This record gives sequence, C-alpha cells and structure tokens, in this order.
Amino acid sequence: MSVAKFNTDALEQCRTMASGQASQFGGLGDGFAQHHGNPAIFGKLTSSAGISAAVDSLCAAVRTEFAAAESVLGKVERAVDAITQSTADVEQANAGSFKSV
Repeated sequence: MSVAKFNTDALEQCRTMASGQASQFGGLGDGFAQHHGNPAIFGKLTSSAGISAAVDSLCAAVRTEFAAAESVLGKVERAVDAITQSTADVEQANAGSFKSV
C-alpha cells in the first residue's frame, strides 16, 4: 500500500501565487476607463463616433476579461486552500487515532 505524500509548502506557494496574480488582474482591469470617450478626440471625421464606440467596446471587453481572470484565480486560491486544510484535518484525525501502548 502506498502512502500519499503532500508537499504543503508547494501547495501554499501555489495558493499565494494565485492570490497575487488575481489581484494583479483585478488591478489591470480597474485601470481601463469605465466612461465613454468623447468622439471629438478622434477629430472631425465622419467615422470618429464609430471609432470612439469601438474603443469603448474594447475597454469594456478587456475589463470583463480581467475581472473573469481575477475571479478564476480567486477560485483556484480557495480550492488549493481547501485542499491544504482538508489534508491537514485528515492528518490530524489520523494522528489522533493512534493509541499508545
């Protein structure tokens, strides 16, 4: 029968890395403007409004994607934490089940 071995340091490093990256993605997404740009910044061309709308759509899509990445990495962090905690709980219960003779 093989014994399962867990590298708790590696799990903690993975959890910490996921947490750090999640906040980085959130920060990047927050950096994109949440208001509509003025079409006049693209000059007096007839397509200025279209370009402005396209830029606004791009910014909204980027914010959405960065928020999704932040959410997924947050879920990874919580899942790894749950694995670590569950493993520690099982180890503690198993250690308590041994009786001294």
